Amino acid sequence: MRLRYGAIKRWEHMDSNAIHIMSLEITGYLTHCANRLAVAGREFNEHLVRQFQSWDTEAESVMVKPNLPAEHVSFLKAVAFTLGWLEQSVAVSDVVDETNRTKLLYLPKLYLQCLLEQKAGVTGSIEARFDELLQEAQTGMPLRRPRRLTGVIAGLDTWAKVNLDVATSPNGSLDLETLQDLALKAGKRARWTALAPVKMGSLLRGSAPRSLFPPVGSAVSRGIERLLGFSLSESENDYTIARGLHLRLADLAQASVVDINSGLYRLGGGS
Repeated sequence: MRLRYGAIKRWEHMDSNAIHIMSLEITGYLTHCANRLAVAGREFNEHLVRQFQSWDTEAESVMVKPNLPAEHVSFLKAVAFTLGWLEQSVAVSDVVDETNRTKLLYLPKLYLQCLLEQKAGVTGSIEARFDELLQEAQTGMPLRRPRRLTGVIAGLDTWAKVNLDVATSPNGSLDLETLQDLALKAGKRARWTALAPVKMGSLLRGSAPRSLFPPVGSAVSRGIERLLGFSLSESENDYTIARGLHLRLADLAQASVVDINSGLYRLGGGS
């Protein structure tokens, strides 16, 4: 599915009725696309939640148990799990070899331990501690350094700086909008590693505020390009455009922004 804008050049030669008819046609086309994106995205998000729940059982074996509210620990698990996506070139469910599948799910446990140790005040450099944990893990399961280690460390550093207490409401729950704002400030700009964990947190909660910025990685950008003919980057301006586009498609499909985001991810070849 792709909207070709070449035809729009003809608008300057059309009368108002013709322009109105073409506008209706484009809206109808976008509504059709938005519905398809929402269905595909909803199915994929349900898969992500199931995958997280399976991994969460394994994550309980992480040794550090800081004195943190359960809600905080749950969200840090979502952060670690999400950063694990940076290592995956294929869906974990599609990996037949059990050893490789275990490795893909094991790395997020190391990310979680780094975050919990930092929140407990027992570690300094995130990158140095991750290297130590990776070396310790070699004795039982040979692990390679993540392919996108720079992105992983940037994400860990960002969330290590975020004070979760500031985002905690009086009833003990974390406010996702405040979390997003804190992560964006900590990372100094919009980054996938700051936004994807908030998306995962909203999936686990079952609701996503409309004010959330959807993460735009390479697959989502490709999905937008396939649909509309242009791609977006991680610049602040492009994230604003992407958010407006997601909201428009979500309104047309009467769906959530996170379903549209995952639909674009799937359209862009994400697995």
